[in-house]
Amino acid sequence: MDYEAFYGLEREPFGDIPDPEFFYSGPEHIRAFYKLIHVARKGRGLGVLIGDVGTGKTTIARRILRELENSDGFEAGLLVLTHDEFDEISFLVRLSSLLGIEPSGSKTSILSSITAKLAENYQNGTRTVLMIDEANNLKNPEIMEEIRGLLNLELSSGRFVSFILSGMPSLLESLKQNASLYQRINTVVKLKPLSPASTREYIRHRIKTAGGNEEIFTETAYDLIYRFSQGRPRLINVICDNALLEGALMKKKPIDASVIETVVEELGLREG
Repeated sequence: MDYEAFYGLEREPFGDIPDPEFFYSGPEHIRAFYKLIHVARKGRGLGVLIGDVGTGKTTIARRILRELENSDGFEAGLLVLTHDEFDEISFLVRLSSLLGIEPSGSKTSILSSITAKLAENYQNGTRTVLMIDEANNLKNPEIMEEIRGLLNLELSSGRFVSFILSGMPSLLESLKQNASLYQRINTVVKLKPLSPASTREYIRHRIKTAGGNEEIFTETAYDLIYRFSQGRPRLINVICDNALLEGALMKKKPIDASVIETVVEELGLREG
């Protein structure tokens, strides 16, 4: 059963794939967005976004990427490190692809092509911004050294490239392995979970963006969603998506605390 029709929605409001269309501009997220956009626009070198699992890092990264892609004078790309077994060659090949370069030859040749592309962009007035998500998997010291080397490409008028790294809090400890790279960090943003009030507004925002009525949930339902998610957007999405389906099956409008209780029980989120 599709719950969209039952609740008057045009599309799913709580999908499990980060979508910049649903970016929530609450205090924590908008602060992170603007601080990291500042790094990109001003060519500050290295910005870092850290937060626990499910706090919205990937959504912010994709929102920044879309902002830069829609702005004149920028070339931006996003690399997701799905595991920690990248070597420096694989890393440079992925960067080449982001920059539209066909990687070939040795490591030296690939790096030379990347450098030439960055220099060309800079000379043409284009700022290059490379973003790395799940960067807590960035544990290879050779890769960190390659990033440090690319950040060294500069003239008196500015740098050729900026990096924005996002990941778990352990990312900062990994970066400390390369003191020279760590010293190039211009901005660190620590993303916290949403407050109870922001959790409520986050849910309303996503429902409204999906074309629905903001008041699908009762106040007690909001309270329970916060209690069991602790303000982590990913878990809020899971609870709300399941609650919409459960509520539609029960033909319940609005969704109240009993629906949330059922959902968290089935998801195994109940305390104790």
